[in-house]
Amino acid sequence: MIPKQDLSRRRFIAGGAALAALPLLSHRSAAAEVDVVVVGAGAAGLAATRDLLGRGISVLTLEASSRVGGRAHTDLALFGVPYDIGAHWLHRAGTNPFVQHAKDNGFTAYPAPDTETLYVGDRKATEGEHSAYTAAYENAIRAISAAGRRGRDVSPASVVPDAGSWHDLVHFAIGPYEMAKDFDAFSCVDWWNSDDGSDFYCKEGYGALVAHSARDLDVSLSTRVTSIDWSGSGVAVETDRGRIRAKACIVTVSTGVLANEDIGFVPALPDEMVDAFHGISMGVYDHIALLFDENVLGTGPDEYLLYNARTRRKHSPALMGLLTNVSGTGLTLADVGGDFAMELENAGGEAAIDFAKSELRKIFGAAIDKHLVKAHFTRWGHNTLTRGSYASALPGAYRLRSVLRRPVGERVWFAGEACSTDEWATVAGAHKVGVRVAEHVAMAMR
Repeated sequence: MIPKQDLSRRRFIAGGAALAALPLLSHRSAAAEVDVVVVGAGAAGLAATRDLLGRGISVLTLEASSRVGGRAHTDLALFGVPYDIGAHWLHRAGTNPFVQHAKDNGFTAYPAPDTETLYVGDRKATEGEHSAYTAAYENAIRAISAAGRRGRDVSPASVVPDAGSWHDLVHFAIGPYEMAKDFDAFSCVDWWNSDDGSDFYCKEGYGALVAHSARDLDVSLSTRVTSIDWSGSGVAVETDRGRIRAKACIVTVSTGVLANEDIGFVPALPDEMVDAFHGISMGVYDHIALLFDENVLGTGPDEYLLYNARTRRKHSPALMGLLTNVSGTGLTLADVGGDFAMELENAGGEAAIDFAKSELRKIFGAAIDKHLVKAHFTRWGHNTLTRGSYASALPGAYRLRSVLRRPVGERVWFAGEACSTDEWATVAGAHKVGVRVAEHVAMAMR
Protein backbone atom coordinates (compact mmCIF):
# COMPACT_ATOMS: atom_id res chain seq x y z
CA MET A 1 0.00 0.00 0.00
CA ILE A 2 1.17 3.53 -0.72
CA PRO A 3 -0.02 6.90 0.56
CA LYS A 4 -2.29 8.89 -1.70
CA GLN A 5 -0.07 11.77 -2.67
CA ASP A 6 -2.08 14.68 -4.06
CA LEU A 7 -4.82 12.29 -5.11
CA SER A 8 -7.81 14.59 -4.94
CA ARG A 9 -10.95 12.60 -4.17
CA ARG A 10 -13.43 15.13 -5.48
CA ARG A 11 -16.54 13.01 -5.45
CA PHE A 12 -19.83 14.80 -6.01
CA ILE A 13 -22.34 12.54 -7.64
CA ALA A 14 -25.95 12.58 -6.93
CA GLY A 15 -28.74 11.84 -4.42
CA GLY A 16 -30.31 12.50 -0.97
CA ALA A 17 -32.25 10.37 1.54
CA ALA A 18 -36.02 10.64 1.67
CA LEU A 19 -38.05 12.70 4.11
CA ALA A 20 -41.54 11.57 4.91
CA ALA A 21 -44.85 13.40 4.60
CA LEU A 22 -43.68 16.90 3.70
CA PRO A 23 -46.44 19.30 2.59
CA LEU A 24 -47.07 19.30 -1.13
CA LEU A 25 -47.93 22.12 -3.50
CA SER A 26 -51.48 20.84 -3.79
CA HIS A 27 -52.04 22.26 -0.32
CA ARG A 28 -51.59 25.74 -1.78
CA SER A 29 -53.70 27.61 -4.28
CA ALA A 30 -52.69 27.49 -7.94
CA ALA A 31 -51.85 31.19 -7.80
CA ALA A 32 -49.86 30.98 -4.57
CA GLU A 33 -47.63 33.95 -3.85
CA VAL A 34 -44.39 33.98 -1.86
CA ASP A 35 -41.29 36.12 -1.72
CA VAL A 36 -38.93 33.53 -3.22
CA VAL A 37 -39.34 30.23 -5.04
CA VAL A 38 -36.39 27.85 -4.72
CA VAL A 39 -36.22 25.23 -7.49
CA GLY A 40 -34.50 22.07 -6.29
CA ALA A 41 -33.98 20.66 -2.79
CA GLY A 42 -30.36 19.59 -3.07
CA ALA A 43 -27.66 21.03 -0.83
CA ALA A 44 -27.79 24.47 -2.48
CA GLY A 45 -31.58 24.72 -2.43
CA LEU A 46 -31.84 23.58 1.17
CA ALA A 47 -29.15 26.05 2.31
CA ALA A 48 -30.80 28.93 0.44
CA THR A 49 -34.18 28.03 1.93
CA ARG A 50 -32.89 27.97 5.48
CA ASP A 51 -30.99 31.25 5.09
CA LEU A 52 -33.95 33.09 3.58
CA LEU A 53 -36.36 31.83 6.24
CA GLY A 54 -33.94 33.01 8.90
CA ARG A 55 -34.20 36.50 7.41
CA GLY A 56 -37.99 36.49 7.63
CA ILE A 57 -38.45 35.98 3.89
CA SER A 58 -41.23 33.64 2.77
CA VAL A 59 -40.02 30.71 0.65
CA LEU A 60 -41.57 27.88 -1.34
CA THR A 61 -39.07 25.14 -2.16
CA LEU A 62 -39.97 22.80 -5.02
CA GLU A 63 -38.37 19.41 -5.65
CA ALA A 64 -39.13 17.23 -8.68
CA SER A 65 -38.17 13.96 -6.97
CA SER A 66 -39.81 12.29 -3.99
CA ARG A 67 -36.97 13.14 -1.59
CA VAL A 68 -34.60 15.90 -0.60
CA GLY A 69 -30.82 15.89 -0.99
CA GLY A 70 -30.32 16.24 -4.74
CA ARG A 71 -27.07 14.52 -5.56
CA ALA A 72 -26.55 13.13 -2.06
CA HIS A 73 -28.65 10.03 -1.52
CA THR A 74 -28.17 7.16 0.92
CA ASP A 75 -30.03 3.90 0.30
CA LEU A 76 -30.53 1.25 2.99
CA ALA A 77 -32.74 -1.22 1.14
CA LEU A 78 -30.45 -2.43 -1.66
CA PHE A 79 -27.68 -3.93 0.47
CA GLY A 80 -28.97 -3.68 4.04
CA VAL A 81 -26.14 -1.25 4.86
CA PRO A 82 -25.81 2.48 4.12
CA TYR A 83 -25.05 2.87 0.43
CA ASP A 84 -24.31 6.34 -0.91
CA ILE A 85 -25.76 6.14 -4.38
CA GLY A 86 -24.49 9.66 -4.87
CA ALA A 87 -22.02 11.79 -2.93
CA HIS A 88 -19.87 9.86 -0.46
CA TRP A 89 -16.77 11.97 0.29
CA LEU A 90 -17.13 14.84 2.78
CA HIS A 91 -14.54 17.10 1.16
CA ARG A 92 -12.55 19.83 2.88
CA ALA A 93 -13.53 18.49 6.27
CA GLY A 94 -12.15 21.51 8.13
CA THR A 95 -14.69 23.87 6.55
CA ASN A 96 -17.41 21.42 5.55
CA PRO A 97 -20.58 22.31 7.49
CA PHE A 98 -21.87 18.74 7.26
CA VAL A 99 -18.93 17.42 9.28
CA GLN A 100 -19.97 19.59 12.21
CA HIS A 101 -23.62 18.66 11.72
CA ALA A 102 -22.62 15.01 11.91
CA LYS A 103 -20.70 15.53 15.14
CA ASP A 104 -23.55 17.52 16.70
CA ASN A 105 -26.27 15.02 15.81
CA GLY A 106 -24.95 11.57 16.59
CA PHE A 107 -23.61 10.60 13.17
CA THR A 108 -20.30 8.76 12.85
CA ALA A 109 -18.00 11.07 10.91
CA TYR A 110 -14.34 10.11 10.69
CA PRO A 111 -11.21 10.98 8.66
CA ALA A 112 -10.87 9.09 5.41
CA PRO A 113 -7.90 6.68 5.49
CA ASP A 114 -5.16 7.50 2.99
CA THR A 115 -4.00 4.05 1.94
CA GLU A 116 -4.07 2.60 -1.53
CA THR A 117 -3.13 -0.75 -3.06
CA LEU A 118 -1.87 -0.94 -6.64
CA TYR A 119 -2.10 -4.11 -8.72
CA VAL A 120 -0.32 -5.07 -11.92
CA GLY A 121 -2.01 -8.05 -13.48
CA ASP A 122 -2.87 -10.56 -10.75
CA ARG A 123 -0.29 -9.38 -8.23
CA LYS A 124 0.48 -6.38 -6.10
CA ALA A 125 2.85 -3.91 -7.69
CA THR A 126 6.51 -4.03 -6.78
CA GLU A 127 8.24 -1.09 -5.15
CA GLY A 128 9.74 -0.18 -8.52
CA GLU A 129 6.33 -0.27 -10.18
CA HIS A 130 4.90 1.92 -7.43
CA SER A 131 7.64 4.42 -8.07
CA ALA A 132 7.10 4.35 -11.83
CA TYR A 133 3.38 4.95 -11.48
CA THR A 134 3.87 7.71 -8.92
CA ALA A 135 6.41 9.46 -11.18
CA ALA A 136 4.06 9.25 -14.18
CA TYR A 137 1.16 10.57 -12.10
CA GLU A 138 3.19 13.46 -10.72
CA ASN A 139 4.49 14.38 -14.18
CA ALA A 140 0.91 14.66 -15.39
CA ILE A 141 -0.10 16.74 -12.37
CA ARG A 142 2.84 19.10 -12.97
CA ALA A 143 1.90 19.54 -16.63
CA ILE A 144 -1.75 20.30 -15.87
CA SER A 145 -0.77 22.60 -13.00
CA ALA A 146 1.71 24.54 -15.15
CA ALA A 147 -0.92 25.14 -17.82
CA GLY A 148 -3.56 26.14 -15.30
CA ARG A 149 -1.24 28.44 -13.36
CA ARG A 150 -0.39 30.26 -16.60
CA GLY A 151 -4.04 30.68 -17.49
CA ARG A 152 -3.96 28.27 -20.43
CA ASP A 153 -7.57 27.23 -20.81
CA VAL A 154 -6.70 24.02 -22.64
CA SER A 155 -7.33 20.32 -22.05
CA PRO A 156 -4.93 18.02 -20.17
CA ALA A 157 -4.80 15.89 -23.32
CA SER A 158 -2.89 18.72 -24.99
CA VAL A 159 -0.23 19.10 -22.27
CA VAL A 160 0.22 15.79 -20.39
CA PRO A 161 3.29 13.84 -21.60
CA ASP A 162 2.96 10.24 -22.66
CA ALA A 163 3.49 7.96 -19.68
CA GLY A 164 4.09 4.74 -21.57
CA SER A 165 2.52 1.69 -19.97
CA TRP A 166 1.13 3.84 -17.12
CA HIS A 167 -0.56 6.40 -19.35
CA ASP A 168 -4.09 4.98 -19.25
CA LEU A 169 -4.08 4.56 -15.47
CA VAL A 170 -2.77 8.11 -14.98
CA HIS A 171 -5.44 9.38 -17.38
CA PHE A 172 -8.10 7.48 -15.46
CA ALA A 173 -6.93 8.54 -11.98
CA ILE A 174 -6.84 12.26 -12.78
CA GLY A 175 -9.63 12.40 -15.34
CA PRO A 176 -12.61 10.01 -15.03
CA TYR A 177 -11.90 9.04 -11.40
CA GLU A 178 -11.57 12.62 -10.16
CA MET A 179 -13.20 14.90 -12.73
CA ALA A 180 -15.84 12.54 -14.19
CA LYS A 181 -14.42 13.47 -17.59
CA ASP A 182 -11.65 12.34 -19.90
CA PHE A 183 -8.44 14.27 -20.54
CA ASP A 184 -9.86 16.07 -23.58
CA ALA A 185 -13.04 17.25 -21.85
CA PHE A 186 -12.01 19.56 -18.99
CA SER A 187 -9.98 22.72 -18.58
CA CYS A 188 -6.54 22.91 -16.98
CA VAL A 189 -7.44 26.36 -15.62
CA ASP A 190 -10.63 25.06 -14.06
CA TRP A 191 -8.74 22.15 -12.50
CA TRP A 192 -6.03 24.46 -11.18
CA ASN A 193 -8.53 26.83 -9.56
CA SER A 194 -10.39 24.10 -7.69
CA ASP A 195 -9.70 23.68 -3.99
CA ASP A 196 -8.83 20.51 -2.16
CA GLY A 197 -8.31 19.30 1.37
CA SER A 198 -8.75 16.40 3.75
CA ASP A 199 -11.80 14.14 3.44
CA PHE A 200 -14.14 12.58 5.98
CA TYR A 201 -16.66 9.75 5.67
CA CYS A 202 -20.01 9.36 7.37
CA LYS A 203 -20.77 5.76 8.36
CA GLU A 204 -24.52 6.35 8.18
CA GLY A 205 -24.17 7.87 4.69
CA TYR A 206 -23.65 11.38 3.34
CA GLY A 207 -27.14 11.44 1.87
CA ALA A 208 -28.65 10.50 5.22
CA LEU A 209 -26.66 13.32 6.81
CA VAL A 210 -27.88 15.90 4.28
CA ALA A 211 -31.48 14.72 4.67
CA HIS A 212 -31.21 14.98 8.45
CA SER A 213 -29.95 18.55 8.17
CA ALA A 214 -33.17 19.42 6.30
CA ARG A 215 -35.57 17.55 8.57
CA ASP A 216 -37.29 20.75 9.75
CA LEU A 217 -37.67 22.38 6.34
CA ASP A 218 -40.96 22.47 4.44
CA VAL A 219 -40.33 21.16 0.90
CA SER A 220 -42.93 20.49 -1.80
CA LEU A 221 -41.82 17.12 -3.18
CA SER A 222 -42.77 15.49 -6.49
CA THR A 223 -43.31 18.92 -8.01
CA ARG A 224 -41.64 19.45 -11.36
CA VAL A 225 -40.98 22.98 -12.60
CA THR A 226 -41.63 23.31 -16.32
CA SER A 227 -41.04 27.01 -16.99
CA ILE A 228 -40.12 30.29 -15.36
CA ASP A 229 -41.60 33.56 -16.66
CA TRP A 230 -39.45 36.52 -15.63
CA SER A 231 -40.99 39.04 -18.02
CA GLY A 232 -42.80 41.00 -15.32
CA SER A 233 -41.67 42.70 -12.14
CA GLY A 234 -41.42 39.32 -10.42
CA VAL A 235 -41.50 35.72 -11.61
CA ALA A 236 -44.22 33.20 -12.42
CA VAL A 237 -43.07 29.63 -11.88
CA GLU A 238 -45.09 27.04 -13.78
CA THR A 239 -45.18 23.52 -12.34
CA ASP A 240 -47.07 20.33 -13.05
CA ARG A 241 -49.19 21.19 -9.99
CA GLY A 242 -49.96 24.84 -10.62
CA ARG A 243 -48.43 28.28 -10.96
CA ILE A 244 -46.63 30.19 -8.22
CA ARG A 245 -45.95 33.91 -8.32
CA ALA A 246 -42.99 35.30 -6.44
CA LYS A 247 -40.69 38.28 -6.27
CA ALA A 248 -37.62 36.18 -7.12
CA CYS A 249 -36.51 32.66 -7.96
CA ILE A 250 -33.38 30.65 -7.15
CA VAL A 251 -32.75 27.80 -9.59
CA THR A 252 -30.49 25.07 -8.20
CA VAL A 253 -30.88 22.30 -10.78
CA SER A 254 -27.79 20.99 -12.59
CA THR A 255 -26.29 22.58 -15.68
CA GLY A 256 -27.18 19.34 -17.47
CA VAL A 257 -30.89 19.91 -16.82
CA LEU A 258 -30.58 23.55 -17.87
CA ALA A 259 -28.58 22.78 -21.02
CA ASN A 260 -31.21 20.22 -22.01
CA GLU A 261 -33.88 22.93 -21.66
CA ASP A 262 -35.93 20.82 -19.26
CA ILE A 263 -37.02 24.13 -17.73
CA GLY A 264 -38.16 26.82 -20.16
CA PHE A 265 -37.56 30.53 -19.58
CA VAL A 266 -39.76 33.40 -20.80
CA PRO A 267 -38.29 35.51 -22.23
CA ALA A 268 -35.30 33.43 -23.32
CA LEU A 269 -32.20 33.79 -21.16
CA PRO A 270 -29.22 35.78 -22.45
CA ASP A 271 -27.11 33.81 -24.93
CA GLU A 272 -24.06 33.95 -22.68
CA MET A 273 -25.99 32.29 -19.85
CA VAL A 274 -27.10 29.50 -22.17
CA ASP A 275 -23.48 29.12 -23.29
CA ALA A 276 -22.53 28.73 -19.62
CA PHE A 277 -24.96 25.84 -19.15
CA HIS A 278 -23.23 24.03 -22.00
CA GLY A 279 -19.66 25.14 -21.21
CA ILE A 280 -19.77 24.21 -17.51
CA SER A 281 -20.97 20.77 -18.47
CA MET A 282 -21.84 17.67 -16.51
CA GLY A 283 -19.43 14.77 -16.34
CA VAL A 284 -20.45 11.19 -15.66
CA TYR A 285 -19.25 9.26 -12.62
CA ASP A 286 -20.92 6.02 -11.59
CA HIS A 287 -20.69 3.46 -8.81
CA ILE A 288 -20.72 -0.23 -9.60
CA ALA A 289 -21.51 -1.27 -6.04
CA LEU A 290 -20.53 -4.80 -4.99
CA LEU A 291 -21.41 -6.50 -1.71
CA PHE A 292 -19.20 -9.47 -0.78
CA ASP A 293 -19.83 -12.01 1.98
CA GLU A 294 -16.20 -11.86 3.13
CA ASN A 295 -13.11 -9.74 2.58
CA VAL A 296 -12.10 -11.37 -0.70
CA LEU A 297 -10.08 -8.33 -1.81
CA GLY A 298 -7.87 -8.49 1.26
CA THR A 299 -8.04 -4.77 1.97
CA GLY A 300 -8.76 -2.72 5.06
CA PRO A 301 -11.80 -0.53 5.68
CA ASP A 302 -12.13 2.34 3.20
CA GLU A 303 -8.98 1.34 1.31
CA TYR A 304 -8.45 2.28 -2.34
CA LEU A 305 -7.52 -0.30 -4.94
CA LEU A 306 -6.20 0.68 -8.37
CA TYR A 307 -4.86 -1.60 -11.07
CA ASN A 308 -2.93 -1.17 -14.29
CA ALA A 309 -4.34 -2.85 -17.38
CA ARG A 310 -3.99 -2.59 -21.11
CA THR A 311 -6.90 -0.57 -22.47
CA ARG A 312 -5.30 -0.01 -25.88
CA ARG A 313 -5.06 3.74 -25.29
CA LYS A 314 -8.78 4.19 -25.67
CA HIS A 315 -10.11 7.73 -25.76
CA SER A 316 -11.71 6.87 -22.41
CA PRO A 317 -9.81 4.20 -20.44
CA ALA A 318 -11.83 1.08 -19.64
CA LEU A 319 -10.75 1.07 -15.99
CA MET A 320 -12.35 1.35 -12.58
CA GLY A 321 -11.12 2.52 -9.20
CA LEU A 322 -12.28 0.76 -6.05
CA LEU A 323 -13.09 2.03 -2.58
CA THR A 324 -13.23 -1.24 -0.67
CA ASN A 325 -14.95 -2.29 2.56
CA VAL A 326 -16.86 0.97 2.87
CA SER A 327 -16.98 1.80 6.60
CA GLY A 328 -16.09 -1.85 7.24
CA THR A 329 -19.38 -3.16 5.78
CA GLY A 330 -18.08 -5.40 2.99
CA LEU A 331 -19.53 -3.02 0.39
CA THR A 332 -17.12 -2.01 -2.37
CA LEU A 333 -17.62 0.90 -4.77
CA ALA A 334 -16.04 0.10 -8.13
CA ASP A 335 -16.21 3.48 -9.82
CA VAL A 336 -16.09 4.40 -13.50
CA GLY A 337 -16.18 7.79 -15.16
CA GLY A 338 -16.00 9.82 -18.34
CA ASP A 339 -17.18 8.55 -21.70
CA PHE A 340 -16.51 4.95 -20.71
CA ALA A 341 -19.01 5.28 -17.87
CA MET A 342 -21.57 6.53 -20.37
CA GLU A 343 -20.79 3.57 -22.64
CA LEU A 344 -21.59 1.25 -19.76
CA GLU A 345 -24.77 3.17 -18.99
CA ASN A 346 -25.89 2.77 -22.59
CA ALA A 347 -25.12 -0.96 -22.41
CA GLY A 348 -27.19 -1.34 -19.23
CA GLY A 349 -26.71 -2.26 -15.60
CA GLU A 350 -25.97 -5.94 -16.20
CA ALA A 351 -23.20 -5.06 -18.67
CA ALA A 352 -21.61 -2.70 -16.14
CA ILE A 353 -21.72 -5.29 -13.37
CA ASP A 354 -20.29 -7.93 -15.73
CA PHE A 355 -17.43 -5.54 -16.55
CA ALA A 356 -16.61 -5.11 -12.87
CA LYS A 357 -16.71 -8.84 -12.20
CA SER A 358 -14.54 -9.53 -15.25
CA GLU A 359 -11.89 -7.04 -14.13
CA LEU A 360 -11.82 -8.49 -10.61
CA ARG A 361 -11.51 -12.05 -11.95
CA LYS A 362 -8.33 -10.99 -13.78
CA ILE A 363 -6.83 -9.95 -10.45
CA PHE A 364 -8.32 -12.37 -7.92
CA GLY A 365 -9.49 -15.32 -10.01
CA ALA A 366 -12.90 -16.74 -10.88
CA ALA A 367 -13.57 -17.85 -7.31
CA ILE A 368 -14.47 -14.27 -6.47
CA ASP A 369 -17.89 -14.77 -8.10
CA LYS A 370 -19.18 -17.07 -5.38
CA HIS A 371 -18.56 -14.41 -2.74
CA LEU A 372 -20.55 -11.70 -4.54
CA VAL A 373 -23.90 -11.31 -2.79
CA LYS A 374 -25.44 -8.43 -4.73
CA ALA A 375 -24.52 -5.59 -7.11
CA HIS A 376 -25.95 -2.29 -8.32
CA PHE A 377 -25.07 0.29 -11.01
CA THR A 378 -26.02 3.95 -10.61
CA ARG A 379 -26.38 5.36 -14.20
CA TRP A 380 -26.35 9.07 -13.29
CA GLY A 381 -25.91 10.13 -16.89
CA HIS A 382 -29.39 8.76 -17.62
CA ASN A 383 -31.00 10.39 -14.59
CA THR A 384 -33.28 13.05 -16.10
CA LEU A 385 -33.20 15.09 -12.88
CA THR A 386 -29.42 15.53 -13.06
CA ARG A 387 -28.22 14.44 -16.54
CA GLY A 388 -24.80 13.72 -15.14
CA SER A 389 -22.88 13.67 -11.88
CA TYR A 390 -21.12 17.01 -11.40
CA ALA A 391 -19.95 19.91 -13.54
CA SER A 392 -16.61 21.23 -14.75
CA ALA A 393 -15.53 23.62 -17.47
CA LEU A 394 -14.83 22.38 -20.95
CA PRO A 395 -11.51 23.52 -22.44
CA GLY A 396 -11.90 27.19 -23.33
CA ALA A 397 -15.01 27.64 -21.17
CA TYR A 398 -13.55 28.55 -17.78
CA ARG A 399 -14.68 32.19 -18.05
CA LEU A 400 -18.28 30.99 -18.15
CA ARG A 401 -18.17 29.99 -14.48
CA SER A 402 -18.54 33.65 -13.52
CA VAL A 403 -21.48 34.00 -15.93
CA LEU A 404 -23.40 31.31 -14.00
CA ARG A 405 -23.16 33.45 -10.88
CA ARG A 406 -24.85 36.50 -12.45
CA PRO A 407 -28.50 37.18 -11.67
CA VAL A 408 -30.89 37.57 -14.59
CA GLY A 409 -33.06 40.67 -14.38
CA GLU A 410 -32.45 40.80 -10.61
CA ARG A 411 -35.20 38.19 -10.40
CA VAL A 412 -33.60 34.87 -11.33
CA TRP A 413 -30.47 33.51 -9.65
CA PHE A 414 -28.66 30.24 -10.27
CA ALA A 415 -27.05 28.21 -7.51
CA GLY A 416 -25.47 24.80 -7.03
CA GLU A 417 -22.04 23.20 -7.10
CA ALA A 418 -21.39 24.44 -10.65
CA CYS A 419 -21.62 28.03 -9.38
CA SER A 420 -18.89 27.60 -6.77
CA THR A 421 -15.61 29.38 -7.40
CA ASP A 422 -13.39 26.66 -5.97
CA GLU A 423 -15.49 23.91 -4.34
CA TRP A 424 -17.46 22.82 -7.36
CA ALA A 425 -18.28 19.11 -7.55
CA THR A 426 -18.84 19.01 -3.78
CA VAL A 427 -21.87 19.01 -1.52
CA ALA A 428 -20.26 21.57 0.76
CA GLY A 429 -19.58 23.83 -2.23
CA ALA A 430 -23.24 23.66 -3.24
CA HIS A 431 -24.31 24.46 0.33
CA LYS A 432 -22.05 27.51 0.52
CA VAL A 433 -23.29 28.78 -2.85
CA GLY A 434 -26.88 28.43 -1.60
CA VAL A 435 -26.10 30.60 1.43
CA ARG A 436 -24.28 33.20 -0.69
CA VAL A 437 -27.06 33.46 -3.26
CA ALA A 438 -29.70 33.77 -0.53
CA GLU A 439 -27.77 36.74 0.86
CA HIS A 440 -27.73 38.38 -2.58
CA VAL A 441 -31.45 37.78 -3.07
CA ALA A 442 -32.22 39.26 0.34
CA MET A 443 -30.19 42.37 -0.45
CA ALA A 444 -31.87 42.77 -3.84
CA MET A 445 -35.30 42.48 -2.25
CA ARG A 446 -34.44 45.21 0.25
